[in-house]
Amino acid sequence: MANISKKISEIIADNRGEELLAAIANFSCKDKDVERFLKTKALESDKRNKSRTYIVIEDEQVENGKLEILAYFTLMFKVLYLGDSVSKSVRKAIDGFNKDVPAVAVLLIGQFGKDENAARDISGEVFLKFCLSVVREIRELAGGRVVLLECLPIPQVVDFYERSGFTYLQTDPRDKYRQLILPL
Repeated sequence: MANISKKISEIIADNRGEELLAAIANFSCKDKDVERFLKTKALESDKRNKSRTYIVIEDEQVENGKLEILAYFTLMFKVLYLGDSVSKSVRKAIDGFNKDVPAVAVLLIGQFGKDENAARDISGEVFLKFCLSVVREIRELAGGRVVLLECLPIPQVVDFYERSGFTYLQTDPRDKYRQLILPL
């Protein structure tokens, strides 16, 4: 079985809103903040054009009438403020022009989580590949030099992202999340 990613708005447009709501209700993630976002904020955030949420499902589910969310991710734009620890050369690499830039607009992977019951059906690497394919489509349409993700400083999580090509940029002083970037 192959996996595909679809925007939640596409599923609703296909008159599958009730199935989607049932699948969202059944989604269970180890990271309860990620689970809570999907269950309480994703649909409204999508409607208000604040972000786009994509779910990863098995392709046969598109046809058979029962959705099970294997994983999901949310993308949005964000202003990334560069702290004093970010060197001038890194600032220029991120911005493309200016080595003294205090902030840049980036594409943020705002949520990224797998269903703990269906986790065996999709690897983290495959899941990230889906996410980054959408990121690259957005870059082709709107430009952009880097994608940002923010995560708690959990060694296994940070190691996964770093093995996948992300590099540590800084720690957000407001919430202590690690900010990692990937050049596009």
